[in-house]
Amino acid sequence: MASLKAEDANRRAVDLADFEAPEGLVAVAVFDDFESAGEAGLAILAMGEAYWMILHQACYVICVSEACEERVRRELGELAALTRLRPSGAALEYEEFDFGWVSFSLFAAMLIGCFIWQGRSSIDELGRTDAVAMVGRGEWWRAVTALTLHADVVHLVSNLFAGAGFAFFVCRFFSAALGWLLILLSGIAGNVLNAHVYYPAAHYSIGASTAVFGALGLLTGVGIWAAVSAPDRRLLLPRWLLPLLGGLTLLGLFGVGEGNVDVAAHISGFLCGVVLGGLGACFQRACIPLQCVRFVLGGVSVAIIAMAWRIAVAS
Repeated sequence: MASLKAEDANRRAVDLADFEAPEGLVAVAVFDDFESAGEAGLAILAMGEAYWMILHQACYVICVSEACEERVRRELGELAALTRLRPSGAALEYEEFDFGWVSFSLFAAMLIGCFIWQGRSSIDELGRTDAVAMVGRGEWWRAVTALTLHADVVHLVSNLFAGAGFAFFVCRFFSAALGWLLILLSGIAGNVLNAHVYYPAAHYSIGASTAVFGALGLLTGVGIWAAVSAPDRRLLLPRWLLPLLGGLTLLGLFGVGEGNVDVAAHISGFLCGVVLGGLGACFQRACIPLQCVRFVLGGVSVAIIAMAWRIAVAS
């Protein structure tokens, strides 16, 4: 029998001279991997024809009846052409950045410093989120200042560790400067959304957890974008659903609970992070030239927090 080409990425020719198809059958294609052979088999079944998959020399040989050989060959040829048009895996390769120890040190120093200041001065009322003040009176700086305040040491330490954990992966994907800026923006947007959820009822909250779950949302958004952009795989569930379920699971485990927990703020931060993460993943390659202005981006994050507190104290 003549050699057939394997319809996989390598297009490796396989010698089937010593292969004997069962009586009444003829080999129409050979594949190096079971998944590709299975896809060809599904195409044949969709035609209303039967097929036989036979393992030969570590390859998968597809056989059909002699009566439908020409139709099946034509159909598999069209399938191979479509496969070649699929996006290659290289398109899904992302740049990986240094997470930046300096940025993590600044993150911890800022939260600890604000906690010490909070213990020495009555700044809780100035900086906490207040749904009525924010939506009704336009005191939007509270969406920023509230992220730097904490109820007690346990609250502070939990946000420090959780924030650093999620931020590590965010910074590896977006770079340290842009990653922290996106986390901050996710937290701010989450607090704004949360204020609208509660308004016109009075609602107060403090803590960096909105930004922490914003970071989780960023990672989930990146995962959804990567899944949507991936080459087609025949899965029972949409690929984007897997990272979304993972993010929602973590949100449920750590963001929802009894006691003095602002669940709506956690969900708001997470949702805003998902949106920013998905949008940011589209332009991840742009993070490379942004490394030239990483100190500017870092300065923008610090400036946002400093300006918000300046307005709060002056008000």
